[in-house]
Amino acid sequence: MSEPPQVEFDGDAIVITVPTKLRRRSGRKEIHLPGGGLPRSTEKKAAPDSILLALARAHHWQELVESGAYDSTTQLAAALGADRSYVSRIMRLTSLAPNIVEALVQDDGSIETSLARLLEQLPEAWHEQRSCFRQE
Repeated sequence: MSEPPQVEFDGDAIVITVPTKLRRRSGRKEIHLPGGGLPRSTEKKAAPDSILLALARAHHWQELVESGAYDSTTQLAAALGADRSYVSRIMRLTSLAPNIVEALVQDDGSIETSLARLLEQLPEAWHEQRSCFRQE
């Protein structure tokens, strides 16, 4: 039987201590909580890290340009120390159809692609984008 979480009061703060174990799996550290979490068959499979990272960067960079923090992708690329064409290709991911982004994040198997394929010149129209990927 595992140890239950402990609750302590420190002035106005509440401190909750949850016993955990750190384990390595495929070279990565995982946190294991008491009770073992969900059975493997019900855990959602994570999307490939490179695609998730690129999607996150794209939306963050787009927000930086739209908020006026940078006047252009050229200025943003210079601030990042990155090539302007790379920044532009990544930022194009912000125009992906919402259902494609959702399928990529959930990695539900309905879309088979790679980051290289996503960075190719895709059509702007969402219905045309959907036809570029196998969807079940």
